[in-house]
Amino acid sequence: MRAIATRAEGGERGEAWLRLGLAILATSSSAILVRYAEGAPALALAFWRCALGALCLAPWARSRLSGMALRQYLLPAVAGGFLAVHFGTWITSVGLTTVASAILLVSTTPIFVASADRVLFGIRLAGRGWAGIALAIVGVGAIGGGDFAGGSIAGDGLALAGAVAAAGYLMAGQRARRSLGTLEYAAIAYGCAAALLLVACGVARVPLWGWPGRTWFIVGLMVAGPQLLGHTMINFVLKAFDATTVTVAVMLEPVVAILLAFVLLGEIPSPFVFPGGVAILAGIYAIARSQRPGAT
Repeated sequence: MRAIATRAEGGERGEAWLRLGLAILATSSSAILVRYAEGAPALALAFWRCALGALCLAPWARSRLSGMALRQYLLPAVAGGFLAVHFGTWITSVGLTTVASAILLVSTTPIFVASADRVLFGIRLAGRGWAGIALAIVGVGAIGGGDFAGGSIAGDGLALAGAVAAAGYLMAGQRARRSLGTLEYAAIAYGCAAALLLVACGVARVPLWGWPGRTWFIVGLMVAGPQLLGHTMINFVLKAFDATTVTVAVMLEPVVAILLAFVLLGEIPSPFVFPGGVAILAGIYAIARSQRPGAT
């Protein structure tokens, strides 16, 4: 019986690793798909990505949503607000800087999560964590300095704003998930994000349709891939792995995205991206290691 149980656990673990790998591949394609979505404004892409994602999850989450108390909607709604800012700023950044810079800078989210945890909740960070933050800041400076000369500094700034918003999304989501399942949490967050982005599109007079069929096909791929298979799947695998394992695994996303940009778009990053990227990823790894139980 024990051998059967061990094989079953091993099979479940293997399935979880497969899901995590697919999620990373899906999220890595996000910037490439944004570039392929010709004629579609960034805010409109952000809106449709969240709106269609919420609609896809609604049938499965509906029964659970009906039984929720009103107060349980608060944290997912707050998370949705941060998600709207994240997608609005980061998708815009992809058109203003290189894919490499956009994806590496938005990957600095753990820096802001660790810093906010310390300031807002008094959660201590081990020495290696602060060293990781310092190293990642050096990496951000290297990328930003190189892009400043190339006129891409606005895109870099928006990518960093996307990282800050993603930190808020993750922190609100982490607390919301203590009492909510993945589907209902994601449905509320995506829906609230879509509502805010719709208002933003209205204020900025951004068109939400009138694009060629090819662009709508790309929008569909963004929803099916990065949104549902990517973000939602990562929420699922958090039950099988600790947050550190997931954080370190997700560090592969910039590597895959840069390779895809080179192969599919012929985009060669600036020389500053490579040392800056290594510094950022090494810093994120140090932060993740410092947050493990018993880390010193």
